[in-house]
Amino acid sequence: MNTLLATASYVGEKFFDNGLRFMQFTIPKVGNSGAPAPLYVVPNKAAGETFDAFQPGANLLLGGRLYPSRKDYKMYLVPNQILQVAPAGLLVNQVNLAGGVGFIPEQNKEDLFTFSLMCSAPAQQILGHTWDDSLSFRMEAWGDDARRMLNSLHVGRQVAVTGALRYNTWTTQDGQQRGIYQVRVKSGTYAFFGKNKKKEEQNEMKAINTGNRFESPAGVVAEPYQSAVQLPPLQQDDLAPATPNSDGVPF
Repeated sequence: MNTLLATASYVGEKFFDNGLRFMQFTIPKVGNSGAPAPLYVVPNKAAGETFDAFQPGANLLLGGRLYPSRKDYKMYLVPNQILQVAPAGLLVNQVNLAGGVGFIPEQNKEDLFTFSLMCSAPAQQILGHTWDDSLSFRMEAWGDDARRMLNSLHVGRQVAVTGALRYNTWTTQDGQQRGIYQVRVKSGTYAFFGKNKKKEEQNEMKAINTGNRFESPAGVVAEPYQSAVQLPPLQQDDLAPATPNSDGVPF
C-alpha cells in the first residue's frame, strides 16, 4: 500500500527533458522545520480534467498512489480520484503505507527512530516502475512511538503505517540546493504483522540460559516433554504373578 490524500497548491504544468508533462504541486510543510513538499501528478483518466481546469495557486484535494523515484529523487502521484478544489484553509496530509523494513541506520537520538520501508505497487510505465520494483520510503518516528518501534522492528519485519509527507532541504558545500522526502509516523497509527524476529531470538536465548528446562505446575523441574512420555511408577501389586481364576483363565 502506498497511498496519499492531501491538499496541495497547484504550481502549473511541468515539462521534463524526456518530453513528459506533469502537474506540479506543493504540499504545505509539516511542523516548524522542513519546507513545502514538491509533488508531480501524472495526468490520467481518474484525475478528470487537469491542466486547463485550474489556475496556479488553486488549493486542490489530491488522492492516489505515491511513487518516489530513485532516478531523479522526485515524488510522483498517480491519481485514483478526481482532482477537486478544496475549501480555503483545509489542510490534509495523510500517507498510508504497508510493507517490510528495508534498512535501519545507526540511531543517534533517543527519541527519534528512522528506517526505510519497502512497498510493492502496481506498474507505472510512464515512471519506469515495474511489478518487480519496490518503492523505498524514508520513515521517522518520535517519542514513545520511536522507542516502541526500536524494540519491535527489524529488517524484514512488516508494518502498516499512517503518516504525513515531509520535505527537508539543505545546501551543499558547493552551494547547490538538495532535498529529501520523509514520512513522519503519526502517533499510535501503525500496526506490526508477520514474524517478530527479535522475540524469537529472545525466546531462544531464554531457553539456552535455562538449560532447556521448565517447571511443572507443581514446581518440579523436568526436561521438556518428559512428563508427556514418563510412565507412572510401578506398584508392588504390579510385580506379583497373576492368580488363576476358578475357571482356569488367568484374567
